[in-house]
Amino acid sequence: MPVTAHGHQPVVPQYGAAPLQDMAPLYGVREPAAASVASGVAFLAGVWLALAPFALDYAPAEQGFEGYWHDIVVGGTIGLLALVRSLAPSHVPWLSLVNVALGAWLVLSPVVLGYEPWPGSTTAAVNNIVVGGVVTAVALVSAWTTYRTRFEHRSHEGGR
Repeated sequence: MPVTAHGHQPVVPQYGAAPLQDMAPLYGVREPAAASVASGVAFLAGVWLALAPFALDYAPAEQGFEGYWHDIVVGGTIGLLALVRSLAPSHVPWLSLVNVALGAWLVLSPVVLGYEPWPGSTTAAVNNIVVGGVVTAVALVSAWTTYRTRFEHRSHEGGR
């Protein structure tokens, strides 16, 4: 085989072989598909949460101010973190743990922020609890899948 200018032989898969499977050991840990899918669901939930004040017509004025801006900011944050996780699931698994915390916060936020009776407060509270539960669940799946894949990879390599 010819030697390249860098002093090594190029890696070429055998003809007819599945290139991604045969080349996977060369690139390290395989990207966990479940983590990408779960993070994609968290992304959609975050986008929904950011758009919910407009779609569900929360009160944007004096009444309901906490719920309105809270959902836009937290939804945007969840969406951004989940997008990064879905694009590179094996590189930043701790972002899913941040989304777990944000999801748990969403479940508790109507009580902690004291959503008082204002037009749309019940809708906002129910939306936060449902979206928070979904984000918590899928972010846990995303983090657990990635950390499990890393552990299995290390145990196959002999604990390096």
